[in-house]
Amino acid sequence: MPTESSPRSSASGLYENEIGATAEQACNECRRRKSKCNRIIPVCSLCHKFERRCTYEKHTKTPLTRRHLNEVENELARTKALLQQLMNNPKDHANVELHTPVEDVNEVSHSEDVARFQQLSHPDPSNRQPRRLASPGVHSRHSTQHIALEEARNDQYQSSVYENGPQAISSLPLKPNSSPSNFEWDERNENSNGERFIDGMGSLTSAPHEGGYLGVASGAALLRATDTGTHGTTEFPCLEQRSPASYDRTPRIEFALSSLGQLEPFVDAYFSVYHRSYPIIHEATFRAQLMEVIPRPAGNAWQVLLFIVSAVGVWTTSTKPIDIDLQLFESAKARVSIDMLETGNLVLVQALTLFSNYMQKRNKPNSGYNYTGLARRIAMGIGLHKEFTNSEASLFATEMRRRIWHCLYIFDVGAIITFSRPLDFPNGGIDVALPMNVHDPDFTQATKALPIAAGETTIYTHMRAQATFHMATSTIYSKIISSPFPSASDLLDMDDKLIGGWLREIPDFFQESVTQEPRFRLCHSILRWRYRNFRILMYRPLLLSRLMARPGQGAGQENLAQTDIAIQRCLDAARESVELISNFWAQEKQNIMACWYGLYFLFQAILIPVICLRNDPQGPLAPEWREQIYQAMMVLESMALLNPTAFRCLSVIRNRCGTYLDTSVEGWGNPTEESPQTQLANLYPLMWPTLEMAQLDGMDSVLQESTILDFMNQLPDME
Repeated sequence: MPTESSPRSSASGLYENEIGATAEQACNECRRRKSKCNRIIPVCSLCHKFERRCTYEKHTKTPLTRRHLNEVENELARTKALLQQLMNNPKDHANVELHTPVEDVNEVSHSEDVARFQQLSHPDPSNRQPRRLASPGVHSRHSTQHIALEEARNDQYQSSVYENGPQAISSLPLKPNSSPSNFEWDERNENSNGERFIDGMGSLTSAPHEGGYLGVASGAALLRATDTGTHGTTEFPCLEQRSPASYDRTPRIEFALSSLGQLEPFVDAYFSVYHRSYPIIHEATFRAQLMEVIPRPAGNAWQVLLFIVSAVGVWTTSTKPIDIDLQLFESAKARVSIDMLETGNLVLVQALTLFSNYMQKRNKPNSGYNYTGLARRIAMGIGLHKEFTNSEASLFATEMRRRIWHCLYIFDVGAIITFSRPLDFPNGGIDVALPMNVHDPDFTQATKALPIAAGETTIYTHMRAQATFHMATSTIYSKIISSPFPSASDLLDMDDKLIGGWLREIPDFFQESVTQEPRFRLCHSILRWRYRNFRILMYRPLLLSRLMARPGQGAGQENLAQTDIAIQRCLDAARESVELISNFWAQEKQNIMACWYGLYFLFQAILIPVICLRNDPQGPLAPEWREQIYQAMMVLESMALLNPTAFRCLSVIRNRCGTYLDTSVEGWGNPTEESPQTQLANLYPLMWPTLEMAQLDGMDSVLQESTILDFMNQLPDME
């Protein structure tokens, strides 16, 4: 029996150094009397008031809460990851850095759920590295036995995994030799470095062909028209000059995942931003499958889809550079097998389509281009391009097929335009209808009659608008990448009829002047930037001809007037793009998805005033061009905090027109001394790649000059 003492001196010695602290639960006396205890240590207020003995029990058991369990699991996962890194990198153990969980993925992410998690992907056993202890001092009988036991457990786990079916693709030992003459590329992680930068926007390239073929309508083509190098290559700052948080690095510590439920915050992130622009997945169905309210589709394809959804979600909604998505993508890729490509289903089309778009945005555009081809072939193989009037499928199933097809169509054609490659998406034989503009609760699995289309913006409004845009402009695109180049009057006519007709068909509630709800402002803005960018692609060859080519002789006034209108439309589209993107970036929520699209369209737009200022620094529009460039540079500096590619874009602008921006510098008023032939010569490998290969094979170099002159001669005379 403990002896009595004063209340303040009788508290448990366990808490004698915790004056002012709070206990986890009520004191023994308050619990006995069932009184409300304020749990003050060393004595609560009631015990102090009535001079009772105040004692607390020191609990040894941990609280049985989900939050505490998550904390323990995350701490264990980080410890295992650090230990694994020490074992695999004994020479670098002194420099090991333990990565903390990503913060601010978005409001949809809970901090306790966004920790590093144990990866469930199944690596190739042939690639497993022998385990090593971190240092000689760690070699003990106990540690050796522990490692042996851990390896035995892993071997048992690997064996059970591979008995259940193929879930990983072994990396091939043979690596193709890159050759600039045939546009070969290698975008595997282990072969990426700063000297061979390839961006997913088709605007920057460190060598003429190492990033694959980029045609005349790509951003790189216009950039090369301003190249000041002697060999036609564009120089960019090395990776060390970029932001420390680089996209190109490979994560040093694997993620820890103890259950698929830990992916839920990333799924939330996906549906909060990306899904509103590209609803290729039905949210309610996918979430029900994740929670196993309804059965998940058989096979590995659904898990592939889950991990790529998680990767896209965490990347697009992040407000700072991250690398969690890279491991999520590796987990998705590890579940793709060759056997899977011998099947055809909607889930696989969804997964491969998201693969393609994600890889383009992660600066692996050629890999994304390949995934799009796979997705399209599988989609056609299961008939997504056709309507079946006598089908027994439900209305909802038919509608989902339409949504998936048109999202695939958007990504495919969008990438084709970005890299200026031939439009190989078929026009004939495609009769699938557009998805309906409806709210999800109005069109469900149980719907028996088609609902009435919504008279307001839904998550399907942007998809419908972008799909119809590509349908309207595919003819124009095919003409501007072909020879002969259309005349100014032809371009204006197509613009007025096709793009103008498309603009008039946009619903009133999605018109450019209508302010959208915050959740739809990004996709609405991207659509405004997109069609202006297309006008830039249409008219910029005429602008280049006016700035660089020799004046024509005896041209008619009517032809000259049409060219003036076309050039003015190009200048207007560039100016409006800079203004719209700058305003959006200053006023709306900034995340990586908004940054990626804003950077792509802004850089292509700002190259127009850059070229104009270089060739006409004292023209009447020169002050306006300088103002646009300064405005764009400010936005690019801000975007660089999210996307390091913006640093490269800034370097390009400063390199191309730094002298012309400062009127106090001597010689600012003189146009570039590069001849039109030199400026255009830097453009020709992208416009006519077959000529470059022919020249390397020993053919006459006069072919290059004659082809460039043919291109210039097919444009209208400028005088």
